[in-house]
Amino acid sequence: MTELLQPYLGQFVYFHFLRPWWLLALVPFLGTYWYLWNARSPIGNWRKVVAPHLLKAILVRHGHASWFNPASVILIVVVLGIVAMAGPTWKQQPSPFAQDIAALVIVLDVSPSMQQSDVQPSRLERAKQKVQDLLALRPGGPVGLVVYSGTAHSVIPLTTDPDVVNNFLSAIVTEMMPRKGKFPEKALPLAEKMLRNSKVPGTVLMIGDGVSPNTEEDFSQYFSSQDHQLLVLGVGSEPTVKRGVENALIPLESAALRKIAKNNSGYYQPLTRDKEDVENLNRRISSYFVIVDDGSRPWVDAGYYLLYPIAMAFLLWFRIGWTLHWCVALILVSGFVSSPVTASDSLIEKQDLASRFMALWLTPDQQGRYYLENGDYKAAAASFENIAWRGIAYYRDENFRAASEMFSRIETPEGYFNLANAFAHGRDYVLAVKTYEKVLKLDPDHESALKNRNRLQSIIDEINLLSASQKAEAGDSSRELGDADPQTADGAEREDFSEREVEQLTAEEVLLDEQINELWMRQVQKDPSRFLSVKFYMQLQRQDSLEPGKQP
Repeated sequence: MTELLQPYLGQFVYFHFLRPWWLLALVPFLGTYWYLWNARSPIGNWRKVVAPHLLKAILVRHGHASWFNPASVILIVVVLGIVAMAGPTWKQQPSPFAQDIAALVIVLDVSPSMQQSDVQPSRLERAKQKVQDLLALRPGGPVGLVVYSGTAHSVIPLTTDPDVVNNFLSAIVTEMMPRKGKFPEKALPLAEKMLRNSKVPGTVLMIGDGVSPNTEEDFSQYFSSQDHQLLVLGVGSEPTVKRGVENALIPLESAALRKIAKNNSGYYQPLTRDKEDVENLNRRISSYFVIVDDGSRPWVDAGYYLLYPIAMAFLLWFRIGWTLHWCVALILVSGFVSSPVTASDSLIEKQDLASRFMALWLTPDQQGRYYLENGDYKAAAASFENIAWRGIAYYRDENFRAASEMFSRIETPEGYFNLANAFAHGRDYVLAVKTYEKVLKLDPDHESALKNRNRLQSIIDEINLLSASQKAEAGDSSRELGDADPQTADGAEREDFSEREVEQLTAEEVLLDEQINELWMRQVQKDPSRFLSVKFYMQLQRQDSLEPGKQP
């Protein structure tokens, strides 16, 4: 309950009354009401002439008197009316002449799992639509965009022009990221760089479907030392272990995302089909901005909202026996609010009864271990919170694509080794060999990685020889196999792209040379995705060159 109310309680920090002198009217009214209440009670008159112990013996009570009567309703109506006249308020009206200077940094997940279509048209496309809707609700506010997968990159720095953000936002695809993985924490340094010169605390909006093993710790360290606000928008379908229910390839890790938001005094918002999620996020961003604005703007009089309960109370006097009708109305409203239960829902509830009973006694990881040992790998993958064990469950279920997605988030020799095994079983041999080599760089004594790499390399060589012989026999009439996914070999003729020299031009060279400037602008306008992809690869190359032990 505290977690649900926390985003709303922060709005009432500046709660006060615009006309507090009206509250003095409560004193004579409550005094008069108390006098009349005692005067209309016959017991009160007898207490003046009969001893208390005798009065208790001679009184005959016919049940408990109902406190809900016309006199009680009058008390409620008058008290609400006085409070409404006092003018309760807790926020100021937005000024049409003031510009919001609190920055919003959007951190967007573009890892392979965001390509899933459990949310139509895909998780990534729906996330980009939500960003566009949010920008439309807060025009003029500074917004920055950061994307992350295995690495994190700045797409656009803080800008007040939403059209610029939307232009680059539409060009974002998962294929442009130089490394696979899911590491939201790598976007924090880029967000801090954008918020560093902000005069007031900003907001970090994280949009994604999962986390890495270090995300919770890194986020806690960052937000514990900063005054910035954290909002999280979960994109995807919820995990389930129900029998007969189709699961997404990689379900939304809502529990982990919700925990990160809770531990950092943030707010988690699940995805909705309408704009309710975006409106909720925008309200929390706006309410957070009220704290940093000045007090020159008028306050919003919230006393008008009390007219609704006052009007509802007056409806009780239209018929005799209004207390009974009020109970009936309450039952009807409760019936409309509660959703109807169909036969299929009842069946699902019965199927899910065992998992609910287990949840009372076992942690999610313990439930996942139970399903794993009993061979129910799909249920184990849906239950595990530990990313490594979830990857193992996917691996044993022979869902190697989902397993590689999990293992790509673990930057350890063992994590890379499991990732390479998933690539190998998924027939992505070339990428598996490269990942085994990465394991050997971190741990040269890893015998299993060395053995598996040599075995896969021999398979690749055999495929290359077969491809070369078939090409020689077929000649020009041979057909091209195309770029199949996964890639089992690198072709008859190998080409090492790492040996190519990439000419890097400075901003001055691009701007001063008309031909280079025209070519560069043509490429950017023609394909922003390609421009961002090249930009990300150059940023990654620059980061690798600045790592400890390397010369910049």
